[in-house]
Parts: sequence; C-alpha cells; structure tokens
Amino acid sequence: MSDNDPHPRTKMNNELQRIYGPSAQDHVTWDVHSQGPPNALTWYATVYIDDIKHGDAASKTRGGAQDEAARQAYNWLRNEPSRR
Repeated sequence: MSDNDPHPRTKMNNELQRIYGPSAQDHVTWDVHSQGPPNALTWYATVYIDDIKHGDAASKTRGGAQDEAARQAYNWLRNEPSRR
C-alpha cells in the first residue's frame, strides 16, 4: 500500500458513505477478539454490513485483522452489482 493509497478501513467507510450517506455507521458492526497466550496472540476480526458477514480475517495484530476484513468488505461492496 502506497502513501497515496487510502487505508482499507477508510476505503470501506468511504464506500459505505457513498451507499448509505450519513447513516453509514448504522449499517456496520465489528466483532474483534484475540485468542492465545499473551506473548503469541492471534487477532480475529469480522465485519458485518446490515448483519451479513462481508469480511473475516486473522492476524498477529488487531489492526491487521481489521484491515484485511475491511478490504474484503470493500471489495464486495465495489463488485456487488446491486450496490452500484
């Protein structure tokens, strides 16, 4: 990702605002949790849009898991014909 490339969560939020307008955040929920010993945590993030899972990821960092889940959701939003 270059410095000019928006962050995955920013891209997802921008796309949601394009679709839903000011109420975009009312359509999104996250489930983020960690598992494992404190010195070797794995973070899991799932993003739901209108209560439907659209991104699911695991990473060694919380942000990494959220970024990947957001990237998946953004790709779905951009490629879903009914969302254009």
